[in-house]
Amino acid sequence: MKNSGEKLSHNNIKHDEDVLPTDGEKKNNANYQEEFLKQAKDQISAREKMQKKTDKFFGVGRWIYWLSEDRIEWSSEAYSIFDYPKDSTQKLEDYFFSRVKITESINHNIPSDLFTKATNHKEETYSFKAKGKGRKLISYSSENVFDDAGNIVAIEGMIKDLSDAMIGTIGLDNFFNLSQDLHCIAHVDGYFLKVSPAWIDLLGYTEEELLEKPFMELIHPDDIESTAGSIEELEEQGEVYKFVNRYITKTGEIVHLSWSSRTDPVSNLTFCNAKDITENKLVREQLLSKLNSKDLLLREIHHRVKNNLQIISSILSLQARINHEEVYLRRLYLDSQNRIQSMAAIHEMFYQSEELDKIDFIVYLRKLISDLTNSLFTETNNIDFSIDADSVFVNLDTAVPLGLLINEMVTNSVKHGQDADGNVNINVKVKKKEGNKVFLRIEDKGVNANPNILVEDSEDDIQSLGVLLINSLVDQLDGKIEQVESEVGAIFEITFENKLD
Repeated sequence: MKNSGEKLSHNNIKHDEDVLPTDGEKKNNANYQEEFLKQAKDQISAREKMQKKTDKFFGVGRWIYWLSEDRIEWSSEAYSIFDYPKDSTQKLEDYFFSRVKITESINHNIPSDLFTKATNHKEETYSFKAKGKGRKLISYSSENVFDDAGNIVAIEGMIKDLSDAMIGTIGLDNFFNLSQDLHCIAHVDGYFLKVSPAWIDLLGYTEEELLEKPFMELIHPDDIESTAGSIEELEEQGEVYKFVNRYITKTGEIVHLSWSSRTDPVSNLTFCNAKDITENKLVREQLLSKLNSKDLLLREIHHRVKNNLQIISSILSLQARINHEEVYLRRLYLDSQNRIQSMAAIHEMFYQSEELDKIDFIVYLRKLISDLTNSLFTETNNIDFSIDADSVFVNLDTAVPLGLLINEMVTNSVKHGQDADGNVNINVKVKKKEGNKVFLRIEDKGVNANPNILVEDSEDDIQSLGVLLINSLVDQLDGKIEQVESEVGAIFEITFENKLD
């Protein structure tokens, strides 16, 4: 440094061409440039580190495709988002295509030039198969990069992991808050850990009250035992479906809930979904009440019809006694009485049956034959029956004509089917066939059997009436009847369709 008092003479002034840097000055200038470059690199590195931290914080990965080099560069966060294996030799874009799946909301295939095709602006969402269980939800965007002349030189974009926002903690909160169903997470200690707002709306308690109160205290006292049993089943099997119990609201009202629950054995947490079925339960109870009223009414109708038929039967019995000397009238009254009794027995079975729309016809058949045996029994002969029958249920429209039909045929066998000793042996067979068909066979061992009983030209008016009824009743059943040729006795085979709905 020069002193301030020093005088500069013309001889001391050096022209530019005369001023040349010394070796020391050259060295100082090189150090300056090196320091400048170092500082610039440090600033760039710091910015890159800050960008990486920002990308990691926001879960954003970056990529850029250089057209001139046909090459894609990925940020480190992009590798992390796609769970890229450290030992993989694949390019990240190839790894992406091997594991990504288009979401159902997009109805086209993934384009192979997803990262290399120029586009003004593009945003897509993809479901990505993670290395572990489940999937990640990925948001993809791209923009064109232009030079000063307006030419596209690159395409850049971002990859963002939306998994936590959509299907993680935030997504779980949205699922709980937006669903109208009753969702909850419970622990084995008997407390709720998380409940959906639907619980608050239904029971009237605050969320804090529901989480602080053991859930067994909310259950109807009569359902505590069954609920405890369901919890034991849940602990043993890990899941319970369609279990129903009652909860009591804060205002004392009773609500009916249907549960589906599963337990995570690792965390001992139970994930539950319940539905309020109170309204459906009440509607069902009202319908059952109405049905019960109709059942009672139908039972009363059958009971009254049966009583009325019994009255008619009693009147015929009195008429037969009054005209006991008239054999023809006695036979007529007795046959009519048996027909009425057969119908009365059907109505009796219907009002005693648990199901009012059908009866077990075999039970009725045994009762009918027993009643006929008592009615037609005489001291001069014995009546023996054997029954081989499948269980057949019939409705009222089938039971009445079928009962009358069997009544006529059995009565005919008792009257005309005696063997040489005067005894009666009747065999009845009932079998189910394909297509809702029923096969009925009635035979006796009578020695004086008429081979053409079904022909309505008998000189006996009472027998002709019976044959007329048999043919008419078979027609009513939409069936077919045939008398089978036999050297001994009469054999009848009937086939009809069982129209039980």
